[in-house]
Amino acid sequence: MKTFFLRCDDVVRPDRAFLRVFGLLAGLGLPLSCAVIPAGAGKALAAFFRRQKALGAGVEALQHGLSHSEHSGNRYLKHEFGPSRVYGEQLADLAEGKKLLARLLGPVPPVFVPPFHAYNSDTLRALRALGFLAISASRRPERLPRGLAFLPTRVTVNEYDLRLRPRPLDLNLLKARTLAAIKEKGPAGIYFHHADLNAENFRVFSAYAAFLKDLAGRGLARFALCSELIKKPAR
Repeated sequence: MKTFFLRCDDVVRPDRAFLRVFGLLAGLGLPLSCAVIPAGAGKALAAFFRRQKALGAGVEALQHGLSHSEHSGNRYLKHEFGPSRVYGEQLADLAEGKKLLARLLGPVPPVFVPPFHAYNSDTLRALRALGFLAISASRRPERLPRGLAFLPTRVTVNEYDLRLRPRPLDLNLLKARTLAAIKEKGPAGIYFHHADLNAENFRVFSAYAAFLKDLAGRGLARFALCSELIKKPAR
């Protein structure tokens, strides 16, 4: 049985677009890992997570960069963490983001989601130094530091044109990508940006979520939170 995790990126507040997606997935019993931007999140999001935790909902927050800033100067090679940032800068930003999330939400799973899916070896070193146990992105690193796991995203939901404008979702393409991922080894992430799901795209996304639920019902897939896929360090 294939293990998938659903990841919603760029979460900062429980606005209508986010709550619509969360309500859909929660209604289907599909857990959701939320990549939260620490510098953008506030009290409303904290209240949402407290409420859902009290209800025992399958939802969690992960650290998504610090402020989701762009440092590369290239719109097609964007990164907040990457080659334009030295180790010390990345370490400081990661630590600040971790502190902000802990202050707002309390302890969160030690899983880092790099903005724009971009990072380098200095990012990985800094993550280990700060006690993170996993990184989730689309590109697998050539070498992982010992004790740091990789949670790959294999299914991209949103599509964008060359001007980075959202394109219409293609249900058949999403199904094909998911079925292809089932054949691969290890867990696979399905990630999306809730803010870019307009009315028509949300209709397609809803049909896709029903397809995922059907896969689970047929015993072909199971859905988990990222925190369930990482190993705690030995004591």
